[in-house]
Amino acid sequence: MGCLLLLCSCLVALFIPIQAIVDINVATSNDIHNNLNRTTSPCTNFWNFACGRFSSASKYVDNFERVEDQFATAMVEFMESHLGENDTLAPRLIKQMRQYYKACKEDTRKLHGNPRPEELVNQWILHPKKFLVYGLNGVFIDERVDVAANDSMRWVIQLRMPDPADRYSDRRVLQLMRLYEEAWYSMGVVKLVEKMHQLQDKYRAEYPVVYTWSFSELRQEIPIPHSFFIELLGVNHTEELYHLTFEVSDVEYLRECFRCLRDFASEPKDTYIRARQYVLVEESEPRERNPRSCIHHMRAYLPLGMNYIYDRFIYQNREEDTSKVLEILSTLKAAFGQYLDANRLQLTPNQLAYVRAKLEGIQIKIGNLPEEKSPEFYNNHYGSANFSATNFLANLLEAFALRTRLQNAGLLARNSRVDLRHYYVNDNVRKARTSPFYENERNTITVPMEFLQWPLFDHREHTIFQHSLLGAVLGHEMNHAFEQEGILFDAAGNESPVGLEIRESKPFRDAIKCAEEQPFVSLKERLADLNGLQLAYDAFFGLAHDSRQFEYRPYAFEQEFTAPQLFHLSYAQFFCGSLPPVIAHDRDDERVNVSVGNLRQFAYDFNCETSPSSVCEMWRPGDVANSNRNVHP
Repeated sequence: MGCLLLLCSCLVALFIPIQAIVDINVATSNDIHNNLNRTTSPCTNFWNFACGRFSSASKYVDNFERVEDQFATAMVEFMESHLGENDTLAPRLIKQMRQYYKACKEDTRKLHGNPRPEELVNQWILHPKKFLVYGLNGVFIDERVDVAANDSMRWVIQLRMPDPADRYSDRRVLQLMRLYEEAWYSMGVVKLVEKMHQLQDKYRAEYPVVYTWSFSELRQEIPIPHSFFIELLGVNHTEELYHLTFEVSDVEYLRECFRCLRDFASEPKDTYIRARQYVLVEESEPRERNPRSCIHHMRAYLPLGMNYIYDRFIYQNREEDTSKVLEILSTLKAAFGQYLDANRLQLTPNQLAYVRAKLEGIQIKIGNLPEEKSPEFYNNHYGSANFSATNFLANLLEAFALRTRLQNAGLLARNSRVDLRHYYVNDNVRKARTSPFYENERNTITVPMEFLQWPLFDHREHTIFQHSLLGAVLGHEMNHAFEQEGILFDAAGNESPVGLEIRESKPFRDAIKCAEEQPFVSLKERLADLNGLQLAYDAFFGLAHDSRQFEYRPYAFEQEFTAPQLFHLSYAQFFCGSLPPVIAHDRDDERVNVSVGNLRQFAYDFNCETSPSSVCEMWRPGDVANSNRNVHP
């Protein structure tokens, strides 16, 4: 018996993560050193200096792929084990998730490639009138369920023109139409797509007027068929729609769009919708069908189920991680409070109170899960879905419809109020979020559990690693509450005239102009980058910190770099990896280089030449030379 126990203990020891065997700080420091490109000066291209050898030192595209792979490995082990088979709390949910996973992994039928015309038009895709029910959005209009601008607790239906990104799907549709060289309606589809794009280009505005209407008012203003909403919401009678509230923008586009559709031949319209549905399925299924890719796919399309399983059966550090994350948030709030004490933007007392209330109200949520803890809620949440263990493509359509039903569930109740105990983010993403994100309407930063893994975070790490990388990320998300869009929302998540006053004030506009001097993809992301890193640095070192006035004792785990230098290097690890295509943010190398270039202390920390006049500081006080917080942790 003693030999058996010894064998078991040896097997357990084999599965201890390497960072538990090697000091976690040494492992983090070694990881940073492995990524360094010493042929580049930190003063000229800091991203290349900090991350230039990442691709040769790592098998991963970036650190996000690294932690996502760790998450997927753990989830695959669960899915293929017997753990939870006799569960009494959420047996139905666990069975559904395993069925979906099994079909994804084992069903070899795929949609990628060119379908046969008859498969595309007649067999595979559902009836065109049900396209919104099955998750197809951005076809003619963009429809989504969200909260009202003036009441963050009331559900509304938002209608607007499609996002420009939807044109990628239209290009794929036009490729498919080449299969129809003999069919007259293929030319009709091309003409329809061209007409919709022309209307969108004609009426697109940067800040369109938003109208709040009842259903009867909407029908009077825009010729939308009532069947459109009956199909979407699954109601039996039009009368059930009259209590709904709509927030409608791009009104002139919507009017002309529906007039055009009313007069357009039905066959090209139906073919276009079927083709777009086909493209949605094609874009949503994993490119390579394997256990890990199925897990990543399920994270996006079945977020509650995946997060519930991970949180309950795999995640072991919730208490420790929560404590550390809240500690970091507290230091960031304190530093931002000092910014407000200096009142660089010359806010009135009422405006200052508005910003302080919002700052104090910012919440942190670990994992994209609702507050509800009852097993019944989780066990029955996907109860309306019928997943198969053998047919993945049917499961994917079922997942589309399930997501639509869950999004619409609160609309049909009288008053359509948000139930915060059951609230979680369940939007139309195709790739799940791994990085923390901020919601204006909830005044909340959600930190996905997947993110809270080494090398991005570990609760055992030294505070300099935690406050630099996660601190800068949380600082970025916090500052979304105070950039030109976020400032419009008050502490309760409602749009406020006080926020508009602040945004329209001259000091606020002047601060934004400074950030606009360099090219950017998104102004609000640029502002969050610049202000987030500055806030994290100030929160850790103090507002008046000047490394030229200190001699630093080396850390036991890091002999080469000083504390401020290590802070910057650790921060940059968030961006290390192959440079991705530019979508919503600037490219990662530019994000790092612009941000550290805007931080006057960075030049001091690395002995670079600096031009303080080029620094953009929005909320931070301009002169803190006489501060008494010139301390170093």
